[in-house]
Amino acid sequence: MNFNDWDDDDDFENEDGNHRNGYFDRIRQNEKEMLKIDMNRNFQMPPSLEEWKQFFGEPTDEDCADITQAYIKQYHHYGEEYIPNLVDAFDINWIRYLLWYNESVEEYELCAILKQHIDINKKSHKESIR
Repeated sequence: MNFNDWDDDDDFENEDGNHRNGYFDRIRQNEKEMLKIDMNRNFQMPPSLEEWKQFFGEPTDEDCADITQAYIKQYHHYGEEYIPNLVDAFDINWIRYLLWYNESVEEYELCAILKQHIDINKKSHKESIR
């Protein structure tokens, strides 16, 4: 048996019933969870929203809740003066997406914080252009 024969080995299926993909899906899911843990520990910022969708698919409700909490934790850790930096680090598209998500689950206190941060970021960028 040579290496090329392994690519054509149709006998391999996992418990999900799909050919090899279930294994890689679980690896991808584990990588996503490790990324969220690192974000919660202030070690990592999320990839851009577009990259997230490319790597992991559309963010789930659990993903959005976890990323919102990681963002709020970093906000409380760094304070008011770093809001523009934090918004830029997380990416404005993520903050808008999290605002949309938190509005859909009626977390209005978090919405108020996220909206305030978007406004502060806009103001900061306008001042830096002048």
